[in-house]
Amino acid sequence: MSNSESPLGISPAGVDKSLPGEITESLRSLFGELLGIPTDQVPVDVSFVELGSDSLLLVEATERIEDLLGIDVPFRDLLDTCSDITSLAAHLTAQGAVAAPVAASPAEEAAPPRALAPAAPPAGPSPAAPSPVETAEPLLQAPDQAGTTDLEREIIGLQLEVMRQQLDVLRGRRHQPTAPAPDRPAAAPPRTAEEAPAQAMGPYRPIEARRGRELTSGQLHHVKELITSIEARTEKSKKQAAHQRPVHADSRMSAGFHVLWKEIVHPIVADRAEGARFTDVDGNEYVDISMDFGVNLFGHNPPFIREAIQAQLDRGMPLAPYNTLVGQVAGLVSDLTGMSRTAFQNSGTEAVMVAVRAARTVTRRRKIVVFSGAYHGTFDGVLARRSTDPSKPPGTAVPLTRGTPAAMAQDVIVADFADSSAFDVIAAHSEDIAAVLVEPVQSRMPQIQPFAWLRELRDLTDRLGIALIFDEVITGFRLHAGGMQALSGVRADLAVYGKVIGGGMPIGVISGSERFMAPIDGGLWAYGDDSWPSAETTVFAGTFSKHPLAMAAAHAVLRRVKDESPQLHNELDARTERLQTTLNDFTRRAGIPLRVERAGSLFRFSFGRGFGYPDLFFHHLLNRGVYVWEGRNCYLSTAHTDDDVTFIARTVRAAVEEMAAAGFVQTEGGTSDE
Repeated sequence: MSNSESPLGISPAGVDKSLPGEITESLRSLFGELLGIPTDQVPVDVSFVELGSDSLLLVEATERIEDLLGIDVPFRDLLDTCSDITSLAAHLTAQGAVAAPVAASPAEEAAPPRALAPAAPPAGPSPAAPSPVETAEPLLQAPDQAGTTDLEREIIGLQLEVMRQQLDVLRGRRHQPTAPAPDRPAAAPPRTAEEAPAQAMGPYRPIEARRGRELTSGQLHHVKELITSIEARTEKSKKQAAHQRPVHADSRMSAGFHVLWKEIVHPIVADRAEGARFTDVDGNEYVDISMDFGVNLFGHNPPFIREAIQAQLDRGMPLAPYNTLVGQVAGLVSDLTGMSRTAFQNSGTEAVMVAVRAARTVTRRRKIVVFSGAYHGTFDGVLARRSTDPSKPPGTAVPLTRGTPAAMAQDVIVADFADSSAFDVIAAHSEDIAAVLVEPVQSRMPQIQPFAWLRELRDLTDRLGIALIFDEVITGFRLHAGGMQALSGVRADLAVYGKVIGGGMPIGVISGSERFMAPIDGGLWAYGDDSWPSAETTVFAGTFSKHPLAMAAAHAVLRRVKDESPQLHNELDARTERLQTTLNDFTRRAGIPLRVERAGSLFRFSFGRGFGYPDLFFHHLLNRGVYVWEGRNCYLSTAHTDDDVTFIARTVRAAVEEMAAAGFVQTEGGTSDE
């Protein structure tokens, strides 16, 4: 393929314009790759939002089109005048785009990553490594369908979902944050014949309808009733959101924004929380399957953590003098994970920054490798995506988001997760690579558990002198007491932890071998001899790292994990497996394009083509008393009971059946409007 030709089948503008049908097929190929579905299953008359495109995916689509064609399609146009394949193709054709023969997308050329069971652990693991669990079956059961969606777009999806003001400006009116807009006509772009007039729906005032498939009267009625119900249930939460918005900026305040349900786009404000449930400021009780983004392995406000924090509060919170628990917490991390030494920061993002900096100090190389679909926090140095410029070498990275300088991506290489092609990319750049940073099981694709691939990755990085960093901020101590190193039988050079270990307090943990931890403090030395901290050092500091309250909570968590494992994780995994099996059996029998995918007690709902407006599903759960945060990663805790699992399963089933009855779900052999 020539450099002037797009791998997705569109060439830069030439003298002659292509037929719209050729551009259409090229765009189907593009969006098929981005959405992770076969090209021939990408409809041309359904809006990108309805297909499941979030804001980050649409931003990536505009950047790819601009990179390949030099045609700027504003992000807002993909929400309005170019909201589906047909209208976008017509726009590009009018701008002079030329379609080249459509080539197979990478997603179609290669087999999707497979969900791999842990292979038999190598004989005679090193004494420092925890013994891998020996089992013929995967401990982290994966569903029989492995997801193929390229999830780079989700890495900071919430940060880019603040679309409210863009939509308001698009429709010719300014946002009024302090009060509802007066009931007067709003300026609007000329309406095409395909657009339906705006319809008032009780308290909900819809913005001008976008191009694409319109909702039926029955679906509009369904949405109206849901909005009315949620507004009545969460009146105080909504008032607090409206009151805060003029003075408080937070991506979660607009996460999941959609013109159809704008009136219920706001966070739920909690009043109190205990165990598996919390109560909001309106008095509604929810079974919580977000568990504070996976933090609460033991549920909300467990007495043993609360008592540990209170005991430390009674003794004060000095920051400059060392806390008595720091060494004990580091020792427990070493006992559980087999890592030699540990340092503390305040968040997973900071832990990643320190680990990368330490690896670069030791290896004296500058580049790092990350993988498509991974999430490593919000450090600019890891906010990168693969370049779509066909003239660039494989793995070339560009900034993932606006505001990240291009120079930050120059030292990043992006490879395919759980794919052998990554080994070729790493080998080709080995002399420049300081570290490979990997989520052993990606939180957004929990069904992919590539333990054999991880062992090959370890062998390769060992041979090439590259540091291997496991990012276990989400999975650490949740899936196994020894983390993914114990489950996979792979010993990393560095690992970063967070969330669970903090017991609800802010924390970031960096653990590793003496060689790679030495840059933090100069390395080991002793009293009474001539030793000194002789290792080359890098910058490491933090006012609130090792905070006394965080140390108290972490000490309590790690003691409980150590004392109660493996029974703790075995019982939690079994309960989550029961939920997964119950729901997947129901959706399979009913022909519903919905699956639950999991790794241990981490799980996600995965929607197939034919499940329209997935966000409505989560609003239904909320309305029925099951809480899922906007990022949609779900977790069970030890506080969840069998009765809670039954309630969750019953609620999911009721939500799906109600949406199917309204025509939002295309069942196999059914008659849906979707």
